[in-house]
Amino acid sequence: MDKRTKMWRIGWIMVGAVAVGMVGAFAIMRDNPTESKNAGTSLDDVIEARKTWNVAFAGWSGKAAPDFTVSDIEGVRHRLSDYRGRDVLVVFWATWCPACKMEIPHLIELRDMFEEEELAILAISNETAEHLRQFAASAAINYSVVPLDAARQSSPFTDVRSIPTTFFIDRNGIIKLAAEGLVSLEESKAILHAER
Repeated sequence: MDKRTKMWRIGWIMVGAVAVGMVGAFAIMRDNPTESKNAGTSLDDVIEARKTWNVAFAGWSGKAAPDFTVSDIEGVRHRLSDYRGRDVLVVFWATWCPACKMEIPHLIELRDMFEEEELAILAISNETAEHLRQFAASAAINYSVVPLDAARQSSPFTDVRSIPTTFFIDRNGIIKLAAEGLVSLEESKAILHAER
């Protein structure tokens, strides 16, 4: 084999090695989108990039979430303060609300992505427990659904006037952000990982 052919083969082997390395890197980034996209993202960056929701209850951002106790459609009691040490989403929604229905798959996937010890999701609606039970079963909802009549809450939760409205509460029980409107899966993950 002459020197030119040998150099040509070595060159192609190097190109192949670089291509394999790049494919591997992209595969790792695809499998860990949260780490690559959301690491080090500030909450202000997430808010600035929003398209389908607005900041709500801004005066409550950075303040302790008032404690409350509710019972879900299965009869399980949930006390907000019992969730210290994990993130909590308190979502106000309704089965008849188009944006709320669009958000359900995002919440289902979010529930699947995080362990119960990392994230709690409480979805509160003003509809009857029986109606919510049937809807949750048909939509394969895998997070806690709560009828509002069973919810005894205080401000800011009692001040919600638009749905969906989502309160992102951090592991210390502090309201990180309240969002009014449809929050996508990627945005929810970014908010959960964002630094204040």
